[in-house]
Amino acid sequence: MKKLMVVLVPICFIFGAWQQSGDILLPKTIQVDDLTIDNSGEIWILSSATILKLDATSNNPILIQRVADARMFSVIDGKAYILDNSNRLLIVELDEGDVVQLTNLFFNTPTQLSTAVVDGEATLVVLEPNQLLFAVEENIRGVVVTKADRFSTVPLGDYGDTQTPLFTLVNNQIYSWTGGTVIKANDYRYKLLYSSSGSILDISVDQRGNVYVLFSDSIVVLRDNGEYKSKIAIDFVPSGSRLLVNPARNNLVLFNDMTQALKIISEVGKEEKGDVIVLNKNHPNPVDNYTEIEFTINQPLDLTITVYNLIGEPVKAVARGYYTRGTHRVLWHADDEQGNLVPNGVYFYRLESRRGVAIRQLIVLR
Repeated sequence: MKKLMVVLVPICFIFGAWQQSGDILLPKTIQVDDLTIDNSGEIWILSSATILKLDATSNNPILIQRVADARMFSVIDGKAYILDNSNRLLIVELDEGDVVQLTNLFFNTPTQLSTAVVDGEATLVVLEPNQLLFAVEENIRGVVVTKADRFSTVPLGDYGDTQTPLFTLVNNQIYSWTGGTVIKANDYRYKLLYSSSGSILDISVDQRGNVYVLFSDSIVVLRDNGEYKSKIAIDFVPSGSRLLVNPARNNLVLFNDMTQALKIISEVGKEEKGDVIVLNKNHPNPVDNYTEIEFTINQPLDLTITVYNLIGEPVKAVARGYYTRGTHRVLWHADDEQGNLVPNGVYFYRLESRRGVAIRQLIVLR
């Protein structure tokens, strides 16, 4: 497989709590039409005729797939979703060679393409001049009416959850949208999050809900409620430059459209305050017909909540999957996996995730 030459300057600059790598210079022979980062943290580059992946070891762009007339794309779970010059959706299985699926889904005048997740299923988010479109497989599932210059979704956020926000940029103002889902897009409501007198080039959001606002000489970091958090000084970048979040490595990737250079920006020495997981007492307790289990997480997590009997045997998994930051509630109807009511007695419910485990006790008494 052919590798293209790249120059990596191994120096770092520190601005407060942020560390910036030296530039990764992409070859001038590559016409960069779009960039994306998949859920595993791989950086992908789209040229008009090729899909390339930045090799994590050598920082060389590697040719993965040839594809004709591509304009924009997004990659998730080993698939590339591509819009060509006729605005048709193409799907490429990146691990299966030259397999390109031509779909029957066409868009009008798309300006940005991204992917989100709904119940573990990849969902396309497409920006057109007056609307955001949600598409699953080859079907439009929802439409948000809005005029936006750019948008950003939470990486790996579940857009079947009304609490998961999406963000739009229009006329140097950033809006947060919540209350809707992919299939209930009419329920989305927006609020102004941030306004600037300067020219905003791009926006991006991380899994914790931090919003990154790209200017020509800096990146402003906001909390998900619009509160100012910090500022990162950068070298000048022109209009057309891009800012992306790497969900697997918790860093930023800045693309300079003029020099075709990538810069990795990482936060150092910072931890979220407070407990990552708080598992509250269930209510009501003792349990008769049902009980509500409430938990709070300060960052998005894949987690499970399982009820166990007194001798440690699993009774039922009452929660399983990806949850956004915030407070969530799940119900247990005092039953097992087969739907049979459990006998009276002492039980435990255990929340387990990569960031820790929490356990509480409950009693079933009818």
